[in-house]
Amino acid sequence: METILDRLELTEKEYGSRPAVDDGSVCLTYTELVTKARGIGAILSGKISLKQPVAILAEKSTATLSCMYGVVYAGGFYVSVNPEQPPERIRKILDVLESKIVVVDEARRDQLTASGYTGEVLYLEQLYAEAGEISNEETERLAEIRGQIKGEDPLYGVFTSGSTGNPKGIIVGHKSVIDFIGHFTQIFGITCEDILGNQAPFDFDVSVKDLYSAMFTGAEVVLIPREFFSTPPRLLDYLCDKNVTVLIWAVSALCIVSGLKGLRYRVPEKVRIIMFSGEVMPIKHLQIWQAALPQTEYVNLYGPSEITCNCTYYRINRTFEKTDKLPIGGAFPGRTVFLMDEEGKVVTEPGVSGEICCAGESLAICYYNNPEQTAKQFIMYDFGEGEQRVYKTGDLAAYGTDGELYFAGRGDFQIKHMGHRIELEEIETNFMALDGVARAVCLFDEPKNRIVCWYMGDIDPKEVRIRLKEKVPAYMVPGRINRVDDMPYNKNGKIDRAYFRTLLAAK
Repeated sequence: METILDRLELTEKEYGSRPAVDDGSVCLTYTELVTKARGIGAILSGKISLKQPVAILAEKSTATLSCMYGVVYAGGFYVSVNPEQPPERIRKILDVLESKIVVVDEARRDQLTASGYTGEVLYLEQLYAEAGEISNEETERLAEIRGQIKGEDPLYGVFTSGSTGNPKGIIVGHKSVIDFIGHFTQIFGITCEDILGNQAPFDFDVSVKDLYSAMFTGAEVVLIPREFFSTPPRLLDYLCDKNVTVLIWAVSALCIVSGLKGLRYRVPEKVRIIMFSGEVMPIKHLQIWQAALPQTEYVNLYGPSEITCNCTYYRINRTFEKTDKLPIGGAFPGRTVFLMDEEGKVVTEPGVSGEICCAGESLAICYYNNPEQTAKQFIMYDFGEGEQRVYKTGDLAAYGTDGELYFAGRGDFQIKHMGHRIELEEIETNFMALDGVARAVCLFDEPKNRIVCWYMGDIDPKEVRIRLKEKVPAYMVPGRINRVDDMPYNKNGKIDRAYFRTLLAAK
């Protein structure tokens, strides 16, 4: 069965001399990318076994991408770890992976040490520098490994928040990406003439659409440095100078540009399509983009990492008012998307919410080393023609009277904030792990788009914030932290979250 490496080499054969990836400092052609990836794969092949994870702790770059593909050539699967995360969370990710090898860039050496990792460490710069033409012996070894890689084997892992306080590793296979990206590039007309402006870090699966859409079509992917998003004029100059034609961004990234009035400075006029996901797009921000780029196509994408990027899409083909909601659209080919009620029955009646479920192509393989959570979220469901594997998203939706499907929030304590899926329980678990904190409860204040936390304890809120930043990423640190004298409980002896929701509603 076909693998990602087959696709990469087909593209290299046809578009070898064309640019594949540009990080602003280094640009590699497809031939150069394959040469680097195979060289790194040859080095790693003597160090890892088939289907073994390799964590890569580095900023996105041409070297990082070469290493990701190099891991695949070596028979393993890659897990990009965002270096912006605190050492404790990095430690938890590496513990889940039971990672024997970590690739790190020189700038993050101390951060990896602080995580307590004791396995083998390889340095990205050295790997990249040593990667080149490989020997006949190495060629034979890679060919032998290649013959063992199957389409169902893992390709990459991404980590999301977990309710136990430990992050969950979602493992996605070669075939899942091949199936999804095949539909994605065809539906949205991505070709070798396109230049994709990559916003998302590599540990965020929005980047999968950038990297593999380019790989499948011979398009170029331009990696946008993270710091550009804090200065929209610099970002917009970059998009214009690089002639970017496709944006597949998190909603929060688009809102930064429109919120800071960046489009008044300069408009990236060559952008022909903008696709967004991660959370609900505020209509007022969509209107700003539409006013600046009226001929551009806009697409609302929906779907969690467990189904390989997205399961539904909605082409925006009419004008929406600020109080309107955007539909999440219909299913991609090869997918079945439906709503399920608490009794396990399919919901079709307008206005009645149900949990969004997805069957068909491109479901993730599992949560790594977490069979209990895998069994809970990936179930077998009988559609009347035999059982199929189904992923229960935990998201709620309902059909409108117009027949469209509309997102209706989370069915549990999981939220979408700043483009990231977050388990509020993970924040609470880390919060209550702090010395001086007795109990804590977190809620999401949707109108103000912030996480709010209340806690009992003798530690000052300012100190709580400082210490919490050492445990969780910045996007998980509550925007407001309140100390209370007593924690209310409901009749079941649990913290009365309804009480705190009334506090939010009163503000």
